[in-house]
Amino acid sequence: MIFIGGIGPRKKKIESHPRICSNCGLSQAYLVRVDEYLSLFFIPILRIRKGQPFVECERCGHVADESGKVYAPGTDLQATHCRRCGETLEKEFEYCPYCGAKR
Repeated sequence: MIFIGGIGPRKKKIESHPRICSNCGLSQAYLVRVDEYLSLFFIPILRIRKGQPFVECERCGHVADESGKVYAPGTDLQATHCRRCGETLEKEFEYCPYCGAKR
């Protein structure tokens, strides 16, 4: 019997109406959250950990907290999530293994 499973990140859009991005000025920013899920045969089954919400622009990739404060290098969100795709990263990573963006 072969068991294929594991824990992985999954990005979830929390709101359906876009916000105006403080970086590019377009209304393409959404409140999102990256949750950790237990997956079985690549199908998410159970949420293990609920992530912290943040605003991410789909157009330019700008990341900020809910109040609009930009995350500066060295903050927790910047250190643990990719600025471009929002996936969870190890602090030692220089490049995102999911999208290839430099931190």
